[in-house]
Amino acid sequence: MPIQSPTNKKTTRDEVNIRLAKGLNGCKVGNMTYSSGTETIEDCVKTTCTAGVLTRSQIHCYTPCSHPVPPKPGQCCPTCDSCSLNGREYRHGEEAILPEDPCVRCKCTRRFPHLYQACLPRPRLSSFGNLPGKRGVLPKVQRKSDKICAKKDKVYPTETTFRLDTCTNCTCVNNTAVCDRLSCPPLECEPIYQIMVQGACCPKCAEPEPVSPRTQCVWKDEVYKNGERWDVNSCRSCICDYGKIRCTEQMCPKNLPCPWGYKLKYIPGKCCPECVGEDGVCTVFGDPHYRTFDGRVFNFQGACKYVLTSDCKGKSFAVRVRNDARESRAFSWTRTVTLKVREGRVTLGQKMRIKVNGKRVALPYNHGTLSITQDGYTASVETGVGVKLLWDGDSFLEVTVPHALKGRLCGLCGNFNGNKSDDFMTRRGGPVNHPNEFGQSWRVGGKKACTRQEDGKKRKTLFSCSQSDLPRSCTTDMCECPVGRKCHCEVFTAYARACQRSGIELGDWREVTGCSHKKKWRT
Repeated sequence: MPIQSPTNKKTTRDEVNIRLAKGLNGCKVGNMTYSSGTETIEDCVKTTCTAGVLTRSQIHCYTPCSHPVPPKPGQCCPTCDSCSLNGREYRHGEEAILPEDPCVRCKCTRRFPHLYQACLPRPRLSSFGNLPGKRGVLPKVQRKSDKICAKKDKVYPTETTFRLDTCTNCTCVNNTAVCDRLSCPPLECEPIYQIMVQGACCPKCAEPEPVSPRTQCVWKDEVYKNGERWDVNSCRSCICDYGKIRCTEQMCPKNLPCPWGYKLKYIPGKCCPECVGEDGVCTVFGDPHYRTFDGRVFNFQGACKYVLTSDCKGKSFAVRVRNDARESRAFSWTRTVTLKVREGRVTLGQKMRIKVNGKRVALPYNHGTLSITQDGYTASVETGVGVKLLWDGDSFLEVTVPHALKGRLCGLCGNFNGNKSDDFMTRRGGPVNHPNEFGQSWRVGGKKACTRQEDGKKRKTLFSCSQSDLPRSCTTDMCECPVGRKCHCEVFTAYARACQRSGIELGDWREVTGCSHKKKWRT
């Protein structure tokens, strides 16, 4: 009976005992005499004498671990610290009962996994009084030498060879039955595929059955072999099972929640939707108001040039904005936007004046991976790094970055790490609490880039009453809106864009809100 180790290696050792008639204790083979109860191991052969029965067992070692300990003097097999039987681990000293035979037990020892029979059935051995002939008298041939061996109701004279079972051959030598038992090697196939051939000692692996036309399957004019699997679609797969087609359907979880910044989407080739990271969107509008990639809304009325967002690690792109005070003492609006990418420098100005590398261009414009198009009231810029800009020719700007840039950005639009509470990181890397301190840290250029001197005290008062929601932003813009301008339209533009990103169309909102005065800029 094999004992399996974690490395699927096995050790087997079988013993057969044949008892002689009462009164025969020692064992004698040739010139060697053994006392009853003695046991010797030499060259991996164990010799045991018990009540006149000499048993020789060939010990087969199949190392049950990757790094066995070499055998000690007088031992045959290397040692391991654990054993495995039927998929379960056993530590040193633990025993297991084989499900095939409750009388056979396995014990894990450091020498080797040891198999023994706990209730070995004893053969019915005949005493001299039960032998054929007169009671108490032996047959002549047996009385002549008195050198016999008995098994059950049979008597074997000396030098006689007999077969105990399909695996054991014995020879009667001077009243001692010397038996040799064949140990079965481990098999590579599972027990379910092992068969016994009549008259053989050891099982063997069954030969695979040839595939007949009846075990094949046909699906949409395609022939599949037994055990072959194929996909019907992304959710359904089938297998050929001995001529029958069996299919399984993958079930998708309902209402799978996604964390912030992720959206449930269907991916081509997959059955169920997955939470996929959304692109980051930063919005600038009005006086101006900022909504970062992570969703933090704040007001910053600086009238200089600032880093709106930039790839601070890979340096793949940078967006800068120039704010103009216009006719206000305290408020400002975005005047121009400059995008720097590998393809060149794009400048978005008032009334849809657009330049590439300092030269004004007409739309649509395409050069390599750089594309600039106009759709009604807005111009769209797409780049090879996945960064997109949407500009209305006045002061509304929307910057979209791919999810792959998450955690790599810096500037007024924040760091895009999914946590809006740490968006106020200055250019030097330190966190601040006030929007004005945060905004001024991202100023670039000298005083010439500013349209008025900064007044921190006055700004602090204005910031304290500014809120992050759109209605309050609209009220703030209207407080110092220049005469003749409809400053509320920038807020409605930001609101309409947020609805569009959520899949909601507002219809002709410009007509309803009185913002249809804007012209569709001609470039």
